Amino acid sequence: MINHILKALMILMVSTLFLNGCATTQNLLTTGNYSKQTVPNPQTFFKQIWAVEDDGKFRVSGKLRLKKTSRFHIPNYIEVALLDQKGVEIETQKVLYYPRVLTGRRKKREARFSAYFSKTPPSGSIIQLSNVN
Repeated sequence: MINHILKALMILMVSTLFLNGCATTQNLLTTGNYSKQTVPNPQTFFKQIWAVEDDGKFRVSGKLRLKKTSRFHIPNYIEVALLDQKGVEIETQKVLYYPRVLTGRRKKREARFSAYFSKTPPSGSIIQLSNVN
């Protein structure tokens, strides 16, 4: 009986240490300092968007997902634009998403992307995402 209690306490302690150690990177979109804007596309949409400060750089990452089972004429890139509060462009990047081929099959309906910027934009900036060629 005591052995089971000790095991449960050890698992709880290790889980707490693991979660506290991994929770140091906060999504800046949830803090209210930044907002996101997506350009509509008839075949794809964005989900699980993260904006974090990562080793002195600003990283925007997330997933691109198919709306339908069609895989034709899907744009090749994700354009991530950082805009100030007035909508003026600060910096823009076009990045590839992986896997490169999206299909209607269950496991191939979404792809990941990451864009790295040299500096963190000012508070109140807008992160604009679009699926482009």
